[in-house]
Amino acid sequence: MRDRIVAVALAVCLPFVSACFDVEQAMKLQKDMSGEAGFTMTVNMEPMVLFMLKMQREMTDQKGEPTAAEIEKAKKEFLASGKTKTTTNMAQKEQMEKSLPPGVKLLSSSVKEDGLKITARFNLAFDNVSKLAQIQMSGKTGAAAAGPGPANPFDRPFPGLLVKDEGSTLLMTMEATNPAAEQKAQSSQMNMSGADLKMVEDSFKGLRFAFRIDTPLEVVDHNATRKEGQALLWEYDLKTMNAMTPEQLAQGIRVRFKK
Repeated sequence: MRDRIVAVALAVCLPFVSACFDVEQAMKLQKDMSGEAGFTMTVNMEPMVLFMLKMQREMTDQKGEPTAAEIEKAKKEFLASGKTKTTTNMAQKEQMEKSLPPGVKLLSSSVKEDGLKITARFNLAFDNVSKLAQIQMSGKTGAAAAGPGPANPFDRPFPGLLVKDEGSTLLMTMEATNPAAEQKAQSSQMNMSGADLKMVEDSFKGLRFAFRIDTPLEVVDHNATRKEGQALLWEYDLKTMNAMTPEQLAQGIRVRFKK
């Protein structure tokens, strides 16, 4: 029983990684590697609320699925607790502007709350696309970034973005972030049962990641999932991301341009 209590307490302290994410990124890349980038992330806390409710019911030996009334009560209590407010720091204008690397400018940002859903948006202009890898939405670096408290798996919106000069071509790659895998790894250390681990996995069923790039540069090859006119698009959900190897995740976005 003590282990179950610890597991629930930890789940309460991990609102970011226990929530469901819908992330969209769009980039307009010019021939000189400058351009604009947009990032939109919707965080849905409902799966986490249901996860916590089910665990609390099991701890008190309640059988069966929670009733509609219990679910509604849990949602109201969660909203009243103010836990959703922790995510609004992701796109605070002043905080982001201070942390942006030289050559990157914040054009606009916003945060919209709709019940258990929070949508953060920002748009950037950059003089070199490789600088996007340096961005952290929390504005924290070093020891501060690794400090206590819940971590946002998309704190680095352009993780590992790299442009490699290959002589006649330029290779751009970027990591694909899978928060479900990260949470599963953490949950396995919490002495959770198989049923509890399944609840964690189920909370990510709505996970979605989409990336789009428009550019006048000639594309030599790519691993995009589809094309829309001249634009390349990458679209991943929980199933496709879980099937990817670490190497594939490391180059979730890969496109080679002719110089």
